[in-house]
Amino acid sequence: MAKTKKLRVGVIGAGSIAQACHLPGYAKNDHVELVAFADPVPERHKEMGKLYGDLKGYAHFKDMLSNENLDVVSVCTPNKYHCAAAIAALEARCHVLCEKPIATTLKEADRMMAAAKKARKKLMIGFTHRLFTGPIACRELLKEKAIGKPFMIRVRFAHGGPYPGWAKSDWFYKQDDAAGGAMLDMGIHAIDLCLWLFGPIVGVSAKAGALVKRIEVDDNAVMILEFKNGALGYIEVGWTSKPGFSGIEIYGTEASLICDYAKGLQRCGGKASAGRDSSREWKMIDRNPTNGGWSTEIGHWIDVVRGEERLTMTGKAGRAALQVALAAYKSSDTGKRVTIKP
Repeated sequence: MAKTKKLRVGVIGAGSIAQACHLPGYAKNDHVELVAFADPVPERHKEMGKLYGDLKGYAHFKDMLSNENLDVVSVCTPNKYHCAAAIAALEARCHVLCEKPIATTLKEADRMMAAAKKARKKLMIGFTHRLFTGPIACRELLKEKAIGKPFMIRVRFAHGGPYPGWAKSDWFYKQDDAAGGAMLDMGIHAIDLCLWLFGPIVGVSAKAGALVKRIEVDDNAVMILEFKNGALGYIEVGWTSKPGFSGIEIYGTEASLICDYAKGLQRCGGKASAGRDSSREWKMIDRNPTNGGWSTEIGHWIDVVRGEERLTMTGKAGRAALQVALAAYKSSDTGKRVTIKP
C-alpha cells in the first residue's frame, strides 16, 4: 500500500501559543511535516532553531507563503494580524487554523470566511475549551436532558493575566494589537462555550474596565447574556485573580452541572430550599475535566483537514462569538443593553 503524502505545515507567529501548542503539536503528528515558521523577532529564530533543528524561519509570513509549498498554516499572531495572515494563507491554497478571536471586526471575519470559501479550504478557529473532556461531557448531558430543562449558565475564567509569566511580550495589553482585554481574550472562550452549549445569544449587557492593572484594555469584565431559547447566562473574566473557581455552572429544572476546572465535573441533584430542608446529591462525572485542550487540538485539526473529523469550530462560530464580544464592549461603553441578531 502506498504511503499517504505528509501535509506540509507552516506557523505564522512563534510566540507563547505557538510554542505551547501548535509547534509541538505538529512536530509529533505523524501525518504532517513541520516545514517553516514566520516571526519578525530575531531571538525567536534562534530559539526555534534549538528546539526544531532545520525548521526554516522567515521574518514575514508573505515570504514563507511564497517560498514554501504548504498545505496547512496556523495563525498565532497578535489579534490585529489574524485577518491578513489567514487570508494570505488561504489565497496560497492552505487550510488555516486561526487562534481566537477570529479577527478584530466582523468585516474582517467575513473576509476570512469568504476567502476560505473561494479557496475551498478549511478555516478553523482555536476554541480549545471545546476539546476539554468536561465541556464535552456537559454538552452530551444536555442532549440527554440529564438536568431537565436548562435555564441558566455561568462561566468564570480568571487568572493573574497573560504577562508577565505566560506571554512573550505585553501585546495583550495594547489596544491596537489586541483590540480588547480580558473580555476579548478569555471572554471569547466563555462566549463560545455558551453558544455551543445553549445556542444563539440575542442580547447582552456588560461592564468592562481596568480595575487593577495600568493597561490600555480591560483587565476584568462581566456579561449578562440573553439566549434565543429564553435562558440567561453570566460570564465573569479577569486578569487580576488569585486562585478561585474557574469553570462552568449549568442549572436545569431537575439538577445542576458544576464543572470546576480544578476539582472536577459533578452533577448535583437534591433540593435547594429557602428553609432548612436543603439537600445535595453529588455524582462525580469527570475528575479531570481539562483533559484534552492544547494536547489534542492539533491532532483534532489535522483529522479535520484529512476528513476524519467534522469541522465544527468554523469561521461562522468564530464570527458569532466575536459579534457577542463586540456587542458587550458596546454595552460597556454606552451603559445600555445591546440587541444581537444571530
